[in-house]
Amino acid sequence: MSLLRNRPFVRLWTGQTVAEFGYNLSLVALPLVAVIQLGADSVQMGLFVGAGMAPMAFAWPLFGVLVDRVDRRRILLATYVGRGLLLSWVPIGAALGVLDMLQLVAVYFLVSLLQVAFEVAAPSLLPQLVKDSDLVQANSRMEMTRSGAVIVGPALAGFLVEAITPANTVAMDSVCYLLASGLILTLPLAGRHAHTGRAAAPTAGEQAARPGHAAPAEAPAGPEAPAAARPESFRRQLTEGWSFVFGHAQLRVLAFSSSLMNTFFYIRTPLLALFVVQELHFSGAQLGLVLAAGGPGALLGAVAAGRLSRRFGLSRTLTASAFLAGGPVLVVPFVPAESIPGLAVLMASTFAVSCGVQIYGINLVSFRQLITPDRLLGRVNATFRWAAWAMAPFAAVLSGFLADLLGLRGAIAIAAAGLLLPGLLLLVSRLHRADPVPGPATTESGIAA
Repeated sequence: MSLLRNRPFVRLWTGQTVAEFGYNLSLVALPLVAVIQLGADSVQMGLFVGAGMAPMAFAWPLFGVLVDRVDRRRILLATYVGRGLLLSWVPIGAALGVLDMLQLVAVYFLVSLLQVAFEVAAPSLLPQLVKDSDLVQANSRMEMTRSGAVIVGPALAGFLVEAITPANTVAMDSVCYLLASGLILTLPLAGRHAHTGRAAAPTAGEQAARPGHAAPAEAPAGPEAPAAARPESFRRQLTEGWSFVFGHAQLRVLAFSSSLMNTFFYIRTPLLALFVVQELHFSGAQLGLVLAAGGPGALLGAVAAGRLSRRFGLSRTLTASAFLAGGPVLVVPFVPAESIPGLAVLMASTFAVSCGVQIYGINLVSFRQLITPDRLLGRVNATFRWAAWAMAPFAAVLSGFLADLLGLRGAIAIAAAGLLLPGLLLLVSRLHRADPVPGPATTESGIAA
């Protein structure tokens, strides 16, 4: 059956399209609410972005267990409704004159927490709605939607914040989430066992044996399994994934490389809106153009990633793309204020960085899939998320203090220099000299969770 004739999938896909569009509006508008409407300084912006990143450091395994125990449609619905209601307070509070930074930080933290739940629940729900043979095509459509939203959303948001204020732009995101929730509400209440050619959700052993599917972080407990045994099983399985990652020389260096990359990116990220608007005196619309330049870069990276790895090998491509992801940030501190060529340089830097990040990310997932036993893919993926994101909230908070000490240009220069470290680490480790050797029970078609 064609995916376009699969009504549940079309509803899920349409809902995600609407939600992704709204998400990318707020990606520009929320920081500008803080900067333009609330007059946030660099320290407050660091705390703001740090609060938004905090769920990335701890929430992944918690929602992973929840998604395997509760109906996934209900979780997805809750993430849409919750984000819509939370974001609706931003324009309401601004209109009433009572919105402050503490409220904005709280909203951002809770919205980000629900975003993590969405990132776990959405890909887990998809296999309940489409056949196994359609999964690759279905995931491709989802990623096309995400890339399209990245291109259109920030650019449109930049113009909207000028026309209707940042807070009212956030209101449009709220409406998008509530519209998406209406589409999810019409999905069949499938529960744990969907009727898509699968008689029942597979057990841990069955899942591990199926090519192209990672083992879940925790095997579903049967009716006779004692509830008290579940937390112990979860801890044991999580430890096994952690031991595999940090006991494997190549995976270990890639985990540290990814952690360094995100750490220094999130020294730069909280300061970018302040730098563009206050230091360079560009408008919100021009900030939107800078952020939107990352969309085409990501698309180019997605197209080029496979071709580059086939020609040069995974390891060499990873090392080179790590430099491409960080190197272009070096020009940002030297961009002159109120300069159209300077705006073009910022857009080119964002384009190149997004291209490098996409190439790095795609090949990193492929590298992990190739050397990780199929039954461990889910836990290895969760461990990598921890390693990659755990320091990001602290880096975001640190960015504000660095900007106070060194100025915006100085703090971004520190971030730019630090973004060379992931590539240097991979170069020194000699990762580029040897491609991964498949581990036992791995499959070339394995898909990371």
